[in-house]
Amino acid sequence: MTNKFYQWWKNHRKVITFGGFIILFGFYLSPVIKEAKYKNICISLSSKGALNKFKEDNIREKLFNETGLDIEDLAKIEGYRNCI
Repeated sequence: MTNKFYQWWKNHRKVITFGGFIILFGFYLSPVIKEAKYKNICISLSSKGALNKFKEDNIREKLFNETGLDIEDLAKIEGYRNCI
């Protein structure tokens, strides 16, 4: 019995060890991936809110003259700044 298990382990130890490291690395990265997902959602919602505010205020030409950027780009920048 011991000899069969040792032989099996000897033949498969690299695969089992590599798989174990991959699983542990996945658990290690899980919070980072969740945080990035929540930040992307925040940026998306904040950008939509800023875009609506810019459209309501009707300041498209004023912002374009000051910055040279369209209000969609400025809304993306504002959304990113709000979620840092």
